[in-house]
Amino acid sequence: MVGPASDAGTGGALGPVTRPDAGTFVADVPPMMCSQLNIGILGNPGSNASSNFQAWLEARGTTVQRIQTTPDVPLTADALQPFDVVVLDLPPRDYTADEAAIFGAWVNAGGGVASMSGYHDDTSQDWRSNSLLSQLGVAYSGDRIWGPVTQFAAHPITSGLTSVTFTGGYPVADLGGAGTRTPIAFIPSNGNQVVVAYAVQAGAGRAFVWGDEWIEFDSEWSSQPQIPQLWLQVFSWIAPANRCTLIGIG
Repeated sequence: MVGPASDAGTGGALGPVTRPDAGTFVADVPPMMCSQLNIGILGNPGSNASSNFQAWLEARGTTVQRIQTTPDVPLTADALQPFDVVVLDLPPRDYTADEAAIFGAWVNAGGGVASMSGYHDDTSQDWRSNSLLSQLGVAYSGDRIWGPVTQFAAHPITSGLTSVTFTGGYPVADLGGAGTRTPIAFIPSNGNQVVVAYAVQAGAGRAFVWGDEWIEFDSEWSSQPQIPQLWLQVFSWIAPANRCTLIGIG
């Protein structure tokens, strides 16, 4: 079931939009004028089964399509244009500076991004998304780290969360530059609070950058109810508000 987003915001190429900034969700919202959320999952899934993630999204009134699953397909403005949100899964390659600029322009015009990492103990594969995330001023970096994540900053994405799996992912670094980057999840390590997630505002677009990929796997969906809660809140925050939001956790 879907419902309209709320609270005032700024518009990009899609025109004036509003975005939710609250961490609460109502199960029954009267239908209003909003359009179906179109989601592109860029790249391939990890080594574990992850069908529940896509099925859960589609059951809530979205369309979901995997793109960029082979290294021979260029990333173009036309390829991104149909989507309101792009999930960076396991990209098939590093992207060129020109492709990254296209991606950055799409985000700044109002696109939403959710990014994961940690698929292999191999940064040449795990950090391919960095070639696109450079446009948002963040990057996966450092040594692999294990959770779970139990420390969160106050933010609409993290509302009500107390523990989320994190299994051999990476810290997320702030590279600086334009936009706003807010650290929202941490793992203690060697006396420090290591940042493993950022909420990013870039122009009219927003992004959720998470250092691990286990929040996509069926094994975690079946045992950790806070994972669908996390994704519900992620999509509510990053999606353009002239698109219907996902309602309900079950």
